[in-house]
This record gives sequence, C-alpha cells and structure tokens, in this order.
Amino acid sequence: MPVLVAFASLPFGLREGTYDIATSHGTITAHITAQRYQPFLSINPGAEQAEGEPGATTGDEVTTYTWYDHPFVLRAAFGRSFASLGSINSGATVVEPLDEAILEKPEALDAVREDFVARALEALNNLVAVVRRQGHLYHLFDLRRDDMDLTVRSDDGSVILEDPLQDDLIREEMAHTETFDLVGRSEAWYRELSRALREEQPVDLADELLIEAERALVQRFPRQAIATCHTALEAASSTLLTSAMLRRGVADHQVDQMLSTRNLTSKLGPLMGRYCGYNLRNENRRLWQGFGRVNELRNDIVHRGYRPTYQDAEQTLRITRSLLHWLRMVRQRNKVSSSPNA
Repeated sequence: MPVLVAFASLPFGLREGTYDIATSHGTITAHITAQRYQPFLSINPGAEQAEGEPGATTGDEVTTYTWYDHPFVLRAAFGRSFASLGSINSGATVVEPLDEAILEKPEALDAVREDFVARALEALNNLVAVVRRQGHLYHLFDLRRDDMDLTVRSDDGSVILEDPLQDDLIREEMAHTETFDLVGRSEAWYRELSRALREEQPVDLADELLIEAERALVQRFPRQAIATCHTALEAASSTLLTSAMLRRGVADHQVDQMLSTRNLTSKLGPLMGRYCGYNLRNENRRLWQGFGRVNELRNDIVHRGYRPTYQDAEQTLRITRSLLHWLRMVRQRNKVSSSPNA
C-alpha cells in the first residue's frame, strides 16, 4: 500500500524516537531521526572525523562554532589538520497510508495531499513550539510549507510521486530572502531616507511595533503578527490622544484614567473625534470596517484561541499600515491647527 510522507529538517537536534503530538485533528505521530554531526564539506579530514563528532576519537583539539540559519543548525569544526562544515538537525517524518486507487484520480489526490500536509505541518509546528518553550530557544522560527518535502512512496520506500510544489516553493522562498546590501536601492529610496533622518522623531513606538509585526510574519508567527499590529494601533492612537488632551488642558491623571479605561474602538472613534476632530467611523468608513476585521481577529486569537492563517496576518498588516497612515494625517493636521500662525 502506498503512503504519504511529509519530511522536514527540524531547527534543532532531538533524541531519536517516535513522538506523539496533540493537534486539532487528534494525535499525530512523528518519527524523529537524530543527527549529531554530519559534515557535508570537509578539508583534509581523518576517517574518524567524517563519521562522528570531530576529534572525539583522535584526541585532536577541536574548536566548533554553531549557529542557526532556518531551518538548519549549522556547525563548523576546526582542528590542527582538518576543517569541516555540517549540520546537527534532526529530521522529522510523518507517514499516513494512502488508498492506491486514488493515485489514478489527480484532483482527489491533490485534495487528500493538501489535507495531509496541513495536519502534518500543524503537528510539526506544535513540536517546534513545545521545544522552543522547553528549551528556551526563543529565536526558532515555525516551519512553513516550503520547509517540508511531501512525497508519495511505495512499501519499500521508493518515490512514486515527488512533491508537486517543491520547485515553486523554493523560488518563492528565495524571492523573500532578506538582504542587508542597500547600496543598490533607488534614488527615491535614498531621498526618503534623507527626509526621514531630518525629522524630529522619525521612528516612534508604533513604527517599531509594526516592524516587529512584519518580522513575526516573516518568522512564521501569524498570531504574534496580528497581536502586535493591534498593539501598534493602540500605541499610535494613545500617543496622539495624549498630546491632543494635554493641549486642551486635560490633567495628566485624567488622561491616564481615560486612556486606560477605553478600548481601541473608542479611541479611534468618539475620543479621536472629540479631541482631534477626526472620528475614523465618520471620516473613513472603509478603513473603519477594516479596523473592525483586525479587532475581531485579534479578539478571536486572544479570547478564543483561533489560529490565524498567513493570509489573515498579511491582510492585518495591510490594514494596520493604512490606519497608521491615517493617524499620521490626523497628527499633522492637529499640529497645523495648533500652530500660533495657523
């Protein structure tokens, strides 16, 4: 009987064995293969070093460096007579029997395959989440579909069908690779950089929180991305309202009391209208509806344990950017209106 096989390199090393993982679909078993050190590049190594931990059997003094470059944990080892580079990842495999008749029905096979990969991915990310917490490995990313290889195999392990999405997923991942080389950016980008550097406060708390939300999504944490977007909106609206209230002579303790007892819907609506002259509900109905979706999504996550999709988080980021742009507009107009020359 053929089987569906989902394989992924884990971003850590674990003891070899089977691990039962609770998911929303029930318990799923993952088979973990330990990998202490497997050099894939060596310079003048001895036979002993190629097989296991470098220097373990020769007495040769060894210096090692280990770092994490998702999804691999890489290690470089240096001795007097050799150098090697390899990884110490464990591999995780989830296997499920497949009805042989479905191989002749491509559309039905696609549906079964996608259902299986969703369940396997949830199981492996639950494993990552628990290890991240238990091992205090806070920099670990969740796995994504492009970190997984999905095949159909026969009883003897030979491949019947390769992963149909692998090439596309690899290209997509490469397109999102981060780069720190900004020399080639456009003239317009550099003009905007110069303008921002001359601002009195070019980057405020809301800007930093938005960056953290974007980073959370890149690192495969859609829940954190959405929660951080909501916090960014809270920070931006509260900062704007604080300035407006103080200009109107509201005492500090009254400002603190009002902002701490009102929710974000009230701040963007009635409070913003009263103290800044712009009520989002009245000024921009479409953006107000977008905010409603963000607010509901955040509440579903925090209060009901909803697991958002990558698309949920992308939409939340788009709406948050638009809302922050609207708040900057309100802040600028309030500055102009409060100017002595206005």
